[in-house]
Amino acid sequence: MIKETIKKHLTEKRDEAYRKELAAKSNTYALWYREHKYELSRRIESKDHTAADAFTVEAVRYSHLRNYILSGKTMPDIIIAHDDDGVLTDYAEMLIRDFFADNPRIGLVYGDEDRIDEDGELRDFWFKPDWSPDTFLSTFYFGSVFAFRSSELAMINPGQRSAQDIEPRSRIETDREEEEKAAKTDLDVAQKSWIYGKLVMKLAQAAGGFTKRHRGRYPIGHISEILFHASKKPEPWDSDLIRSSLTGRYSEESASGRLVSIIIPSKDNPQVLSTCIRSIENNTKSPYELIVVDNGSSPENRRKVEALLEKHNETGRAEYIYEPMPFNFSRMCNIGASQANGELLLFLNDDIEIFRPMWLAYLSEKAKLPYVGAVGMKLLYPGSEIIQHAGVVNVHAGPIHKLQYCDNKEVHYFGFNKGVRNVIAVTGACLMVRTNLFQEVGGFDEEKYAVAFNDIDLCLKIYEKGYYNVVRNNMYLFHHESLSRGDDRKDEVKAQRLSREQEALLSAHPDLFRRDPFYHDYLVQDPAVTQFEIAAEDVELRNPHYVTPVRRSAPPEKWTDPVLRLGVEFANSLDRWLTGPLTGESGESTLNKGYYIKGYSFVINADNAIYDRRLLLRPDGASDPVWEIEIENMLRLDIAENLTDQINDKLTGFGAVIKDTAMEKGTYQIGMLAIDKTSRQRLVNWSDVKLVVR
Repeated sequence: MIKETIKKHLTEKRDEAYRKELAAKSNTYALWYREHKYELSRRIESKDHTAADAFTVEAVRYSHLRNYILSGKTMPDIIIAHDDDGVLTDYAEMLIRDFFADNPRIGLVYGDEDRIDEDGELRDFWFKPDWSPDTFLSTFYFGSVFAFRSSELAMINPGQRSAQDIEPRSRIETDREEEEKAAKTDLDVAQKSWIYGKLVMKLAQAAGGFTKRHRGRYPIGHISEILFHASKKPEPWDSDLIRSSLTGRYSEESASGRLVSIIIPSKDNPQVLSTCIRSIENNTKSPYELIVVDNGSSPENRRKVEALLEKHNETGRAEYIYEPMPFNFSRMCNIGASQANGELLLFLNDDIEIFRPMWLAYLSEKAKLPYVGAVGMKLLYPGSEIIQHAGVVNVHAGPIHKLQYCDNKEVHYFGFNKGVRNVIAVTGACLMVRTNLFQEVGGFDEEKYAVAFNDIDLCLKIYEKGYYNVVRNNMYLFHHESLSRGDDRKDEVKAQRLSREQEALLSAHPDLFRRDPFYHDYLVQDPAVTQFEIAAEDVELRNPHYVTPVRRSAPPEKWTDPVLRLGVEFANSLDRWLTGPLTGESGESTLNKGYYIKGYSFVINADNAIYDRRLLLRPDGASDPVWEIEIENMLRLDIAENLTDQINDKLTGFGAVIKDTAMEKGTYQIGMLAIDKTSRQRLVNWSDVKLVVR
C-alpha cells in the first residue's frame, strides 16, 4: 500500500512536470518568432537605410485602397496595402523601403504574415513562396499585405479610370473620416475582385509575371519576413474573383486541340497496364496517342500487351516499342519521346488509374503556356483520400513529397493541397511537358539517373531555364506507388544505387539544395515531417547546446524489450542537417563541428511522462562499454496522432548534439534507454541506424 501511494505521488509529479514542459513547447512558432525577431532587428539596425529613407510611403487599408488610388491625389513613392483586420509589424515599412531601394527594377512586392490571437500570442504563420504565377491564378496568396511603387500605376489602368469608377468627393471624405476613427469594413466581393483582378493582376502582368524568367530573375518581389499580424487566420481569396482576367485559366476549347503523346514504360505488367489504359479510354476526350515502351516482358506477357494495344487501336492510336534491356526509366522515356508525334508529352506510370474526365485537358491547359515547364497532378493512394504526391519540395537532405500520407479531405497549409501550385518539381509518375521544351533541356539523363531522381533532375533543368513547374492539386489520380518495380529502400543493392543517384542529383544542382524558391527557408527541413511546420530546431542548432557522452557499462540483455519503440530519423554531421549534403568540396564540415542525432521513441501502453530517456551508442564489434547521452525532449504531434494506447505522448521526439571530438572515430549502433522514475524498471531497444564518427 505504501509503495502504491509513493508511486502515485511520483507519477503525479512527473505528469505535472510533463504538462509544464508540453505547454512551454507547444507554440513552437511563438518561441521561434521571439528569437528570430531579435536577430532580424539586429540586422535591420546594422543596415544603411540612406537610399530607403528617401522614399515617401503611405499605408492604406484594403477597404480604402480603391478610393485612394482613384481619388486623383498626389501619390507617395510607395503604397503599402494591407488588410483591415490586423496591423503591420513594427519593422514592415523599413523592410519594404529597403527592398525597393535594393531592387530598382521591381515594382511590386508581397510579404509573409501570421495571426495574433486575443491573448497576444502569435499563431498561424503563413510563409509564402517566391513569385508563383500559377499559384496566384489559383488564389490570392499575397494575403494580407503587399506594396508597390506608385509609378507602376502609369503602366496599368485600374478600374479603367472612367468617370463612373471614381467615387464622388463626398464618399471619399466619408471614407477618410471612417479611417480616422479606425472603423473596420468587411471587404465585399467587388472590393476583393478589384484589388485582385483590376489592380494586382494588372501590376503582375505589366511586370512580366506571366512570362519566362530572364536570367533566373523574379519579376515580382517577396520579402521573406513577417510583415503583418492578422487578427484572424487569413483565408486566401478564391480565384473566381478573376475568372475573366487572364488567359491561361482552364478552357476546354484551348486544351482540346493539341495532340498529347502518352508514354508509358512497362514490363511484365499486362494486367496493371490494362487497368491504366482502360481508365484513359474511359475518361479522355482530348486527342492523344499511346506509346508503350517495354524493356523485355516475357513472351506470354508481350502477346498480352500486343493484344491490348491492338484492341485499343480499333478506336484510338497506340504504338508498342519492345526493346529488351536492363531497367532504365530515363532511357525508356527518351525512346518513347523520340517516337512521339504530339506537341505535348505525358510520361505516365503504368500503375496510374484515372477516374476524372477532363484530366488530360487540365494538364495540357497549363503545359501549353509558354512560361510553364513540367506539369503534374495530385496523386492519391488507391481507393483512399490519402495523399501520395502533391508536389515535390527540396529540403536540405534532398527532394521529398510534401503532404505525403496526409488526409486530402482536410485543407492543408492555406489550401496547398487544393489549388494549382508552382513547385520546384513534380513526380514522373504523371508529368507533362511540351515536346520542344523536353528537347531543349536534353530529355531525361540516362547515365546518371537510370532509376530514381530522373524526374526531379528533369524538372530542375527546366526550372533553371527560367520556366515554372506546376502541380494541379485541384484534380487527382490514383497511384499504386511502386507496384510495378518494388520499393528500392528495402533492397540493400537498390538502396546503394538510390544513394548514388541522390548524390549525383545534389551535385548537379547544388544551388537548389541550398534553397527551394517555392518552399520558405523558415519552414522545417526535416524530410520526415511532411506537414508545413516552423523550423524551430534549426535556429537552436545554429548555436547548439552540446551534450557530453558518458561511458557506461553495457545494459544487461534482460532490459531489451520491443515495448520501447525507437525511430532514428537522422544521425550525421550537424552541417549536413543544416546545409544539406554538399557541405564543402571535400564533404568536410565548414560551419559547426559536431554530430546531430534525432528521432522519436515511446513506451507502448504506458504513461510516457514517467520515463527519462538516454541515447545509447554501442561501438561496432564491441558490446561493452557503451556511450550514454542526454537528450532534449521534442514535440512530435505527428507521432501522437498515430498512437492510441499511450498517455502523455506528445513529447516523444528527441534530439542531441555532440562535439566531433567527444568520441573516438568509428561506427556506433544507436539505441535508447528508458528509465522509469516511479519504479526500478529499465527498458532498452536498439535501432538499425548507425552513427559514423569520422
